[in-house]
Amino acid sequence: MTTALDNLPLLAAKPGARKRGLVASASPLGVPTLVEGGSFAYRTVRATEEEDRFELGAIGHGQHGEQLAQRVVSEIQTWDREHRSDRAHIEVRPAGTPEDRLPAGRRIERRHTRVTITWP
Repeated sequence: MTTALDNLPLLAAKPGARKRGLVASASPLGVPTLVEGGSFAYRTVRATEEEDRFELGAIGHGQHGEQLAQRVVSEIQTWDREHRSDRAHIEVRPAGTPEDRLPAGRRIERRHTRVTITWP
């Protein structure tokens, strides 16, 4: 999702928050969360009937939460259809690297680096 969506922080929650029903996915490392204004949608996972198989989805909150969840699901479906067996290629260059010396692809500008991500 990071290779396709902007404004994607990680929502961190402890397992207790999941047990209390506050969130559907809990990870101390965080789950990708699409944020727009006062609304957000986060990626969630649920077990399927097949052993060791899971289904990805999204849960939205706020006035535009449902639309954001649909965008997250759309990106999950695109990844499943087009990139599931691929590995993203990630290049990291110093922040001052000129534009013409960077490869084409999705660019994430950080304070000290310019990250470029492409799919085969």
